[in-house]
Amino acid sequence: MYNIMKTFIQTLWIMLISAAVLFMPRMAYASEITMGSGGNLVFEPNEISISVGETVTVVNGDLPPHNFVVADHPELSHPDLAFTGGESFDVTFDTAGDYEFQCEPHAGAGMKGVIHVS
Repeated sequence: MYNIMKTFIQTLWIMLISAAVLFMPRMAYASEITMGSGGNLVFEPNEISISVGETVTVVNGDLPPHNFVVADHPELSHPDLAFTGGESFDVTFDTAGDYEFQCEPHAGAGMKGVIHVS
């Protein structure tokens, strides 16, 4: 009797976890932008197009530190400097428009880009 009950409970947990994974809202992953790609003062890519509600992952590449500041949108910006290669953060764009971004320390060197959200 104990083994039957144990198997039933284990099966129930597996079903509940499977249902949660299946029906949970998912983050719409759109793209990845690398800061300092290849040791250069660039964003790679520096221009992308995504849909409303999608998320962009910004990854710190070589030659840190960098940050990601979206013009006129502090809520989307990551102004703190990322010092570690591979450090990343996600930015979700919930409104259509063109979003210009830059790395503040390296904007003068041309480290800028734009995200088109439709």
